[in-house]
Parts: sequence; structure tokens; C-alpha cells
Amino acid sequence: MSSFLATRFVVEWYMKSIGENSYKLFAKMSKRRYSSGISLNVRERSFFVDPIKFAEKQNVRSWTSKISNLVRENQSIEAINLFKTMLRNEHKPNYVTVLSVIRAAENLESTARCVHGFAIKLGFELELPIVTALVGVYSTWNMDAALKLFNRTRYKDVILWSAMVSACVKSGEYVDAIELFRKMLSSSVEPNYISIVGIVPACANLGALKVGKEIHAYSMKISFISHVNIQNSLVDMYAKCGSLKASVAVFRGIEKKDLVSWRTMIHGCVENDRFNEALSLFSQMRYCCFEPDDSVIREVIGALSELDEIKIGQCFHSLVLKQGYLRCVSVVTALLHMYGDLCEIESARSLFDRLKPRDLIAWSTMIAAYAQSELPSNAFDIYWQMQSANEKPNEIIYVSLLQACSSMAAEEIGEGIHAQVIKIVNISNPFLISSLIDMYCKFGRISQGTAIFSEFPNKDLICWSSMINGYGINGHGNKALECFLDMLNSGIKPNDVVFISVLSACSHCDLEYEGWNWFYAMEERFDVTPKLAHYACMVDMLSRQGNIEEALEFVNNMPIEPDKRIWGTLLAGCRKTRVSTEISEIVAKRLIALDPENTSYFVILSNLYAEQGRWKEVEELRQLMDEKNLKKELGYSLIETSL
Repeated sequence: MSSFLATRFVVEWYMKSIGENSYKLFAKMSKRRYSSGISLNVRERSFFVDPIKFAEKQNVRSWTSKISNLVRENQSIEAINLFKTMLRNEHKPNYVTVLSVIRAAENLESTARCVHGFAIKLGFELELPIVTALVGVYSTWNMDAALKLFNRTRYKDVILWSAMVSACVKSGEYVDAIELFRKMLSSSVEPNYISIVGIVPACANLGALKVGKEIHAYSMKISFISHVNIQNSLVDMYAKCGSLKASVAVFRGIEKKDLVSWRTMIHGCVENDRFNEALSLFSQMRYCCFEPDDSVIREVIGALSELDEIKIGQCFHSLVLKQGYLRCVSVVTALLHMYGDLCEIESARSLFDRLKPRDLIAWSTMIAAYAQSELPSNAFDIYWQMQSANEKPNEIIYVSLLQACSSMAAEEIGEGIHAQVIKIVNISNPFLISSLIDMYCKFGRISQGTAIFSEFPNKDLICWSSMINGYGINGHGNKALECFLDMLNSGIKPNDVVFISVLSACSHCDLEYEGWNWFYAMEERFDVTPKLAHYACMVDMLSRQGNIEEALEFVNNMPIEPDKRIWGTLLAGCRKTRVSTEISEIVAKRLIALDPENTSYFVILSNLYAEQGRWKEVEELRQLMDEKNLKKELGYSLIETSL
């Protein structure tokens, strides 16, 4: 009996101990608060809850779960309708339900405002997740409302700060985003890695390299640098700020590179005109067993377009075909663009004819390829095919058609396109205005071009550049410079394209002093680094003045490698001024080395040798042409046809 009493005592003591510990645990739980600010009610979590209330609670959770699932599946309208049904059935939503509905109403302004009002009515307006979601929704169509809501919130956590910073970045308010990030730090709110990922693009798009470096250093200080998303953002930031060396250094330091890492670095190389490096990275990516997506494929095709390497482009086309990317319209369109840039118009047309279905971009690309080729009249053939397919042209297609008219000297057709544009399109596109100015100026109708320019209220760099160039090609050099000064006085900062127009006008109009003045002012006053096109203008200006030896010295001292355009300009000057055959021979040989498939350079050099009686060299050149299977191209003329 005594043993039985002892056992009973132990059991009772054990149960009492469990009860005390359970009470302590529940007491502790009752004091815990969720991050949202809602207290956890112990009775509701207990088994001994009112069964009616428990059923209602479970019912609300069931509704909320269904609504949340619809939102996750991007069925926003269905989620909102289900929420309305829930209210009609007199079920009171909790804050999680409202949060889901806010996300569903992201692109529905009036619905989002109604849900916001409903959240206030239910007393959820102070819940940080609700405020954060509303900030994200309002920022898509009303940044002022988003900022007002953010500023009215007294206690802000890192998630809300990060959401507001990201909203500013998405809406293009990069300066405000950086200022908010600094305020977050000064408010003693420590950013998380999402905060860093959100702010780095603001530095990238502003070109704020100094701020970007500070954020890079800060992310290292708080040990967030190991996150691949942050590293990818830094790679992009340095590339967009023109610091490709730093971008490559960050990229090389990423231990676990993902596809985004490779894509970002390849894009950075293309963006900084480092096209060979982009191709090399693509090879490394495949070696590391990363299969490219369509975005990477398009980046590489873009690099090939700029490299003027048709054979490599054709090889890459084969790779694209092998991997099945020709089913992707955007990739085929990129190939069309590449073949158009490389003057392989037949290859572009063959690819275009096999493309089904075609989107507007594909039609536009093919029309543009013909407009910029030696067969501009074919641009109209594609245009008529597009109309037969019931595809409506956009403004970019009209730009290409106007360029085709300019190339064909088709004045009447150009006027017809102009009338059609006025009838169908609201002319507010600066590219369209620029093309009209360019076309009329090339027809010699400078007054018509000036009238279009003067009537357009929102002149940008493109329009100013076209008008400056229009004055230049019509021999009005001083007017071109006056137009350029008017542009500067209007507060518009010139870019490299505008300077090409200015220097070209100085070259064509014998304004040598002004040409050199603006050439040196490019970098000194406007921080615009001269490119090959600018050097070509200066070589052309020296050649027109008969200063061939000075032009050759200028080319040899250029900080960048001269291309066939530079040497071609110099050769044209040699032939025009009849300088020493020694210089002409040097220039012709350089051109043959750069473009060995072009027979015209062989012919020029052969004629130079013949003039000097150097028949042995003439025979050697002919043998070389035979070995390369090169034939002298027949001349042709472009005659306007009735379209």
C-alpha cells in the first residue's frame, strides 16, 4: 500500500509540475506581440475556446487562404471578387486578408483606394505590413500619396524604409531615393540586404559613382557583400558609371555566380563598347556550364553587330539555331538587326521571310534594315506586306520610311509620307520630327526643314542635331553654329552626336578655326570624349584644306585606333589634292589590311603603281586579287522608281 501511495504522490507532483510550467509558458505567450502589433490571445489558442468563435476564426482563415492563393497566381480580379463575396457573407476579414487584397489591387487605383479606406475603418491603418503594401501600390501611380502615407507613419521599420526607397527608384526619382536611404541611416535603422539591393540601382542610373562606392564599402562593413544579388547590383552600377575595371573586379569576386551575374557583366561590356570582352565572357559562361537565356543571346548579337564581324555573326547564328532560340521572336529580331548593321541584307530578308508570326518590332527592324541599305526602295515592299497583314505602323516605321525617301531622293514620296504622318499620327516623337527635318534638308529645302524645327515646341538633342546638320550640308556653316549656340543658351547640354553635326558643318563650310575650337572644347568644357566619328570629321576638314601630311600626322597620333572610315577619308583627300604617291600608297595599304575583301582599294593602289610605271607591283596586286577570288565591282546608279 505504501508503494501505491508513493507512486500516487509522484504522479500528482509530476502533473502539478507540468501544470505550473504550462501556465508559465502560456503566460509568456500572452505577453508576446507579433511584429505587426497584434497581440496573441491565449484563449483563442487554447483548446477550451468558444466553439462558435473558433469556427468563425477558422472560416476567416479559409477565406484569407483562398484569396492569398489567387493573388500568388496573379488572378487579381478573382481575388477581389472573392473578397467581396466574403464581405457579403458577413465574415469580418483580418489584417492578412486586407493585405492580400491590397496586393491584388495594385493596378486598380479606385479599388486600391477603397481597400485603403476599408483598412482604416477596421483599424488596420497602423499595421506596418499594411502601410508598406499601400506605399508600394500608391507609388505605381501616385508618388505624392505614397510619400504622404510614408511620412505620416510614426514608427517605421527597415522593411517600410526599403519599400519607400525602392518605390523612388522604380519611379525614376533617384536623388530622392539616395536622400531617403541617408535618412534611414540617420534614424538608426540598420538596412538589410534588400535595402542595399534597392538603393544601388539609383546610383547606377544617376552615374553617382562616389555614392555607389560608399554603399559598396558600407555593405562590406555590415557583411552583406557576400549576397549575390548585392554583388550583381554592384557589377551593374560600376558598369553604368563607366568604371568597367571595378565592375569586372566585383564580378570576379563573386564565388557563386548565377545567370544574372553573367548577363549583367556581358551587358556592362556591351554598354561600355567592349564588345570583344563581351564575347569572351560569353565563352567563359558556357565553359562554366551556364546555358544562356534569350536576354544573354540578344546582348551577344548586339556586340557582334558593333564588331562588324560577319563570319563570327554567322557562326553565332548557327549556335542560336542549334539551341532552338529561333523560336523566340526577340532573338530573331536581334539577328535581323545584326544582319542589317553588317549590310548583309539578303541574310536578313531570308531570316525575316521564315519568321512566323511576326510582331511589330520585327516588321520595323526589316524596314529599317532596307532603309539604311543600298536597296531603300524595298523598305516600301515590306511596308505594304505589313499593311496586308493588318499590322498598323508605329512612329519608328515612319522614321525608317522617311530615311528611305532621303536616300532615294524621292521627294514626292517623302511628301506623301509626311501627309500620312500628319493624318494618322500625333507628331510628338522627336525622332519623327528629326527625320522630317533631315529629309527636307537633304532635298535642299532648308526653309521647310527650318519651319518644322521652329514649330516643334519640345526640341531635344535629336532635333537640334538634325537642324545643325541640315544647315551644314546645305553650306550654311555660320547658321549651323548659331543654331548650336541657341541650343546651348536654351540649357541643353551637347552630347557626342551633336558634336558630330557641328564638326561636320565646320568641315563642309571651311570653318577650320571654329572646327578646331569646338573639337578641343568637347572634352575641356563639356566632358564629351571624342570618338572615331569626331576624329573622322577633323581628318576630313584637314583633307579638304589640302593639308594631307598634317592629316596623316593627326591620324598617327590619335589616342584610339583609326578604322577604315578614317583611312578612307584620308584616301579621298589624297586623290582630290594629288599629293605624293608615297602617302597615298601608305593609306591604301592600311585600308587593304583593314578591309581585304574590298576590291576598290586594290584598284586605287594598282592605279597609283601604274601612274608611276611600277608594273611589277601592278601584276602582283592582280595576282593577289585572283588568289582571293576578288572581282572589280561594276558601277551602278540609284534611280527613283514609282512606288
